[in-house]
Amino acid sequence: MNNLSLYELGKLAQKGNNLAMLEIIDRKKKLIKKYSYGDEDRFQYIILKLIEGIKNYNF
Repeated sequence: MNNLSLYELGKLAQKGNNLAMLEIIDRKKKLIKKYSYGDEDRFQYIILKLIEGIKNYNF
């Protein structure tokens, strides 16, 4: 799945593909870690909001 764009991964994740969702999170992990400021609860909250955003986005 490394050769798919974020758009294509988002479409797959919205259809229920868990591997696509994990790939998106893995690609954005560095950015999420930066903005969680070392707080594990904030890190989990950002990931949760990312998942909710992907599921609700109109592709």
